[in-house]
Amino acid sequence: MSEVILDPARWESLEAGDAAFIESWLACEGDRVHAGQVLARAVLVQQNVNVEAPHDGVLEQICVAAGDSFGSGDVLARVVNF
Repeated sequence: MSEVILDPARWESLEAGDAAFIESWLACEGDRVHAGQVLARAVLVQQNVNVEAPHDGVLEQICVAAGDSFGSGDVLARVVNF
């Protein structure tokens, strides 16, 4: 199992109190996904970024729903091997 988190480098531009949230999920729980596939779109301080699959597998669980906010290091989803 692998946890999907936003690339820590994306957080460098954020300041305390800045909001980040999932705009939409492009994959559903149970979908087969591939390394680098865009799973979701997130918004960080008015900047849209893609959330990608860390490896080939199945999107087992979405941990942060569309519209919900998240912070640095939060697990957004879990991907398991085929």
